[in-house]
Order: sequence, then C-alpha cells, then structure tokens
Amino acid sequence: MQLPYPIKTEESPREILATDFNSPPGGLPIRGGWGYSQEDACVIDKNDPLVDPSLPFNGVGVEYIFVEQRIYEEMIIFRPEGERFSGIEWELQMKSTVRKEGRIFDNLVFEITAFSDEDWEELRAEFEEPNGYEHPAFDSEAHERKRQEKMVRFTREFWFDITSFFG
Repeated sequence: MQLPYPIKTEESPREILATDFNSPPGGLPIRGGWGYSQEDACVIDKNDPLVDPSLPFNGVGVEYIFVEQRIYEEMIIFRPEGERFSGIEWELQMKSTVRKEGRIFDNLVFEITAFSDEDWEELRAEFEEPNGYEHPAFDSEAHERKRQEKMVRFTREFWFDITSFFG
C-alpha cells in the first residue's frame, strides 16, 4: 500500500478541518498552509476572532490538535476506500524552534505507525476470535511478529509559525 502523500487543496486547512472535525467549535485559530515545510507553515494565530482573550492561550495544544487532524486527513479522509489506514499512532521524535526573518517557527517530527484497514481487521479478528488472546494456546509472540511485519512506519514533519504566542 502506498504511503500517505501530502495534502494539496484549494480550500485552506482551516476550512477543511472545521468541516471534517467538530471540535473545537468554529475550527482552529489557524491560517496558512498544511505545514509540510517552513514556507507552507500552519500559522497559529493567538489574535484570531475565535480566541477568547480572557482565557490563557494554548498554542502548543493547537499544534497537537492540528497534527492529529492532519494525520487523519492524510491517512483516512483523503484516501479512497480500500486504501485507508487503521490503528494509527504517532510519537514525537524531535522538536526544534527556528527563528527566521523576525518569525518564530516550531518544527515537529513525528513517527507515525498504522496498518492497512485489511491488515488491521485480520489482526483484530485473530486477536479477538475464540482462540484469541484469552485462549491458552494463543501464541502472542507470533501475533506480535505478524503485527510488526504488517505495520507501516514513516516520519512526517509539521511546521508551525508560532510568532503570535511565543514568549
């Protein structure tokens, strides 16, 4: 199965994510791009009309919501039926802050793991069937080896312009 490819859309990430995900209401306080590069950074905007200025602003929280939603867009929503992924997990591998031309950027690199829907269902069925994990004859080591063989692994970069809330 082909790895997820970068999202390219006419609509902004803000519009797409607000349509596809219900929280937070009204969408995320973002503008800019999908964050695949510094030039295409997702701009987190503390001064967005959605933001209640009487509350503390959690820009890092917005980063992590965006990361989750972009991963789901890449691996499920923007993929055709039969080419989608399940059991999706991600783990931060690296985070750095970059200053360039008066702007401040966060660069996050995540390792993403998942399974094709077909492999996920096969593994789930094997694990949950009557001779599955609760059965004394279930070979958990063999199941884990199969799981590792079928797992898809790759890294993804996420770039955020955090100038509005940094420091």
